[in-house]
Amino acid sequence: MRSVLLIFCLFSGVLSAQSPWTRSKAGFYMQGAWQTIPEYATLFGEDGESGTELARKVSENAFQLYGEYGISPKTTVIASIPVVFNKQGALNPDFPHTSGRLDSGSIAGLGNVYLGVKRQILVKKIALAGTLRVGLPASEGQSNTGLRTGFDAFTILPSLSAGMGLGRYYWFVYGGYGIRTNEYSHFVNAGAEVGCRLWKIWLIGFSDCLVSLENGPQRLPLNDASSGLYLNDQGWLSIGLKGIVEFNRFWGINLSGTGAFWGQNVPQRPAFSLGAYFKWD
Repeated sequence: MRSVLLIFCLFSGVLSAQSPWTRSKAGFYMQGAWQTIPEYATLFGEDGESGTELARKVSENAFQLYGEYGISPKTTVIASIPVVFNKQGALNPDFPHTSGRLDSGSIAGLGNVYLGVKRQILVKKIALAGTLRVGLPASEGQSNTGLRTGFDAFTILPSLSAGMGLGRYYWFVYGGYGIRTNEYSHFVNAGAEVGCRLWKIWLIGFSDCLVSLENGPQRLPLNDASSGLYLNDQGWLSIGLKGIVEFNRFWGINLSGTGAFWGQNVPQRPAFSLGAYFKWD
């Protein structure tokens, strides 16, 4: 199975932001997670099928702080703050051009910070909530390597989610429409998650789909595009697994991995995340 990065610093892998349940008043959730995409040199092509070779091998890592706080029984505010560490290393022997060989190097800096608010619409047998998230630009970049830490654009993502809690089981689905400035294309994002609790362990399966509307003329400078990071018209259809170990009602750890059947302008590599959280409800 071909695999793909889920753009950690955009959608973070913390799917609780997409769930239809809010925190209790003054309840909160905080998580720190290390997220990684091992070294890769090939992207899914613009047509979603053929591969695109990069000049050098690239690896992506990020440490992300994620938090939720209940300002009322039906309203929760959300924040996601990633610090990105991207690296460009050895030459790719399959790169088809003799020119355009970028320098090797690394970059560290703030990625796309996301702020949001979730509002509970319905709390009955089926829960329903609306969420609005706003992503801030990340302008850190290097002209000699083409490395960047995020999209140099604002992102506005309203979404709806619905789901049910069934004792040891739960499920939810979500969908939203994303608007990105600076001539990037808009996109549609949808997905689902289902979980089962076994003693103190949650076993979770999830899927995420992002489809670019390809309505933005953004074209990055040649060096930036050659690194393959944060390109326009990115998309994917992915599936993933996550495990959560609850030490007690306050503390726990989680581990996730994700891969894809289809991608567009994103790495053909798996993505992994390891995090620890503290919550109070």
